[in-house]
Amino acid sequence: MEQKHNQQPSAAFIGTSGAALLIGVTAYLVGLWTAEMELNEKGYYFTLLMSGLFSAISVQRQYATK
Repeated sequence: MEQKHNQQPSAAFIGTSGAALLIGVTAYLVGLWTAEMELNEKGYYFTLLMSGLFSAISVQRQYATK
């Protein structure tokens, strides 16, 4: 039977991933804020961002608990 080694990511990887996520979300929101669209269009794109973040976190948590 195979033994599974549960390797944890390094602190540098976690920090870099968090920084990339923060920079990406900030850039997206700044672009959305300055876009010349109607408010309902901005709300649609904001909702897409939030549902994408929710799904990514949900998948991460699912695999982190195994």
